[in-house]
Amino acid sequence: MEVPDDFNFSDLADSPELKRRRKYPEPQKQADAQEDHLALLPPTVPIKISHGFKKILPTIEYCQQLTPHSLSMTEPITQTSGAVVNSSDSSKPEYMKKRSREIYKRQDLGAQDIVHQYKLSVKKKYENVLSFLCGEQETFSAMYTEPVIMQKNANGSFKIISVSELFQMFLMSELFDDPITIILQGNSGSGKSTIAQKIMLDWASEAISASFLNLVFYLRCEELMCISAEMNLIELLSYNCGLTSDQISQMLQQSPEKVLFIIDGFDKLRLTQDIYQLSPYADPLQEAPPEVILCALLRGHILPESFLLVTTRTKETVNKLLKGQSCFTEIMGFYEKEVEKYFQKFSFIKAYYSVMANETLFTTCSIPVICRIIVERVKFGAVASGLKTTTSIYVDFVSTLLKIHCQGLSRSVPTLLRSLGQLAETGMLEQQVLFEEKSLQETVSDPAYSPFLCNFLFKRRIHQETMFRFMHLSFQEFFTALYYVLLDEEESQRKVRELLHTVERGWALSCWSDRDFSIADVEVRHAKLLQPVILFLCGLCQKEWIPSFFEKHNMAVSINIETQLKEWLNQCSPRYQNEHMLFILHCLYELHDKSFVEKVLEGLILIDLSNIPLKMTDCWVLKYCLQCCEHIRNLKLHVTSDNLKMLQPELYRCKELWLKMDRISDDVVGLISAAGKGKILNKLIVKMLENSGSVFCPEVVSVKNGDIMLSVGSSVITETSLKTELTLTCPDSLISTIKWVKLQKERALYSYRYFGAEEEEVRLLTFLQSVSDLKKVCLQVSSLTNILAPYILSLIQNCPSLIELSINSRNKFLLKIQSLKQSLKQMGWIMTVWRKSMFIQPDAKRFTKVELKIKREKSDSKSKQNV
Repeated sequence: MEVPDDFNFSDLADSPELKRRRKYPEPQKQADAQEDHLALLPPTVPIKISHGFKKILPTIEYCQQLTPHSLSMTEPITQTSGAVVNSSDSSKPEYMKKRSREIYKRQDLGAQDIVHQYKLSVKKKYENVLSFLCGEQETFSAMYTEPVIMQKNANGSFKIISVSELFQMFLMSELFDDPITIILQGNSGSGKSTIAQKIMLDWASEAISASFLNLVFYLRCEELMCISAEMNLIELLSYNCGLTSDQISQMLQQSPEKVLFIIDGFDKLRLTQDIYQLSPYADPLQEAPPEVILCALLRGHILPESFLLVTTRTKETVNKLLKGQSCFTEIMGFYEKEVEKYFQKFSFIKAYYSVMANETLFTTCSIPVICRIIVERVKFGAVASGLKTTTSIYVDFVSTLLKIHCQGLSRSVPTLLRSLGQLAETGMLEQQVLFEEKSLQETVSDPAYSPFLCNFLFKRRIHQETMFRFMHLSFQEFFTALYYVLLDEEESQRKVRELLHTVERGWALSCWSDRDFSIADVEVRHAKLLQPVILFLCGLCQKEWIPSFFEKHNMAVSINIETQLKEWLNQCSPRYQNEHMLFILHCLYELHDKSFVEKVLEGLILIDLSNIPLKMTDCWVLKYCLQCCEHIRNLKLHVTSDNLKMLQPELYRCKELWLKMDRISDDVVGLISAAGKGKILNKLIVKMLENSGSVFCPEVVSVKNGDIMLSVGSSVITETSLKTELTLTCPDSLISTIKWVKLQKERALYSYRYFGAEEEEVRLLTFLQSVSDLKKVCLQVSSLTNILAPYILSLIQNCPSLIELSINSRNKFLLKIQSLKQSLKQMGWIMTVWRKSMFIQPDAKRFTKVELKIKREKSDSKSKQNV
């Protein structure tokens, strides 16, 4: 391919073809050995080489300085360091190489300067937050208290992690060249956006934990939903962070592998069922709706080498869109020390102890947004002691504001609250969080003229537009419920009926394993977002404290909503388990009607909450519901030792109890004792999740008819792994056995080796001789050899309480069976062998009644001495 001598590069710069390529760049083909290519592109336009933004070719202006004769067109052109160079670099004139180095050095310095300015703007934007009540700016660092975050492990257990550990996950994935996506799930008010803001500030402040990241972009989904036009990824980032498209391109070209995208509030995207059928969006410069671009990031179609942190209330849709490595985490809220720390930040120590004295209120403070409401409320006086439910706290907060600003109200309280409720409902049904100023004035009036409204509707400037939002999403949910209650009877019942139908349909679809994802997911997600409205409706029907609020402001309330809600809860409770059952329990708590709670729960065959980690508020709700019943048939839980402390006094009401937990605590011992006595609790199964690898450790404890059975083994079954089941009669023996097993695990870990097959079995058989109330032993071993024979005989001789010993071997027996059989016979025991199994028990014929009585008395006296 020859270039004519009269070819003019400047004519090409403004050609229609180049303009088209600027807007819709084509994928770059790999250079062929027989062809030569010269790419002419405008300044700072990125070239998609493999995964995204990698290199940048020289600018048009630079190309204009080159003559056709200065380029050897007979050699293939390669791309190195973003410059157009010959494959034979030594033949290039020195001044050209120097000029190229200067250009790209200047570009790198320019990108670093832009990043620095971007960090300054991030700090300025996020370092302050608004107070709920007074609307004053408060520093983020002064307000921030880190909530408890749980990471779900592969074996089903949960591990508490910190925000700095989230950075470590990103760093580790970067080291192994396997970018990770972290999903941070949490209910409304749990602190998802606060953590996202914390990460932005840590990066902008150049904290050590975030130092490996070159760029962090914060994408608020609620703001992106205000965009009606289509745009490309660069324009979307420009819209969100205030930099120009050229500046963002320049930053991304510098290091695309160390970029973190925070997608905050994924559930606020208005996704349709078409999102799964869309053709892959793979070009960062192609224009598309914002939700399509975000889903392309999740799927790894664009910038797959970047990191993602996604905050959401519902994880189902995110999980299906994700490609590649992911980590699921959930915000559990505040524990006791975090609540105390939050109050201390405001020097409200006296108020903290006052709240702590009210156990219900203190437990509710484990939800970060409610803790903040209580702290704000304390500024205006002591919190009412009668507050028992989440709804009552919100009602008290609204009532306090009405009292403070009652002189500034331009309309009556019922009219004002209905207007707020109407606005809130519109947003809930249309999945809208931000409202335009014009629509707000049509519904509510201008908040600027009402101090009361200023507290609930915050003004935000988004891309040169004035938008409004409720001070927190939970208040939008609350005012929606309040709106339904204040409507006339017929309209109120219709809206509540539609709400309940929408939510239950979403629940039903979520339980179908073979459902059409594209159609069902939209409804499932929408149902999840509407659930809090039902919760507040139940709370507004509570008869003890709420009615005084309505009476005070002369508000008429629909009387049939409570009946609707109770009928719905009664119908749904037998059909659903886990997260849906937990929601039903929260609704029962908000209703606070003991007779109705008892009626619902005692009709249930099973309450299964074993697939979800319980928060403090969940435990408090479950505790209340258990207190309302004489007994529960069957309860399954996934609990921590802290959870169990709160629940333990009420768990005796269960006939059957299944627990999944990380370790056996003292509270479990109490339950085991109760199950052994067989009053109400007569069956208990505890599954331990700390089991990992091939290390010998406890798995399951079960209690039935007074017998305690401990199953011990390893999560990875190998040819040499040992598994055993022990039947005991004393809880103390169980604890001592578990401690011994854990000690063996620690010894194996610290010595960086696992015990050999026979060594592990010998250790176990030797230890079991000291267990006084051992009743049955069932061993599964790799092979049965002569080495074990004397230890089997010694165990039988030293355990008078033992009535059964069975051994299953994975391989053929390698011991002298007849010799062992003869020794057992002399001791009054018989052995039965079938295939690879051996069963040993006392020979009843050899023992007279007197001998059996003496044997039992010895066993009993030995057990009492140990107790």
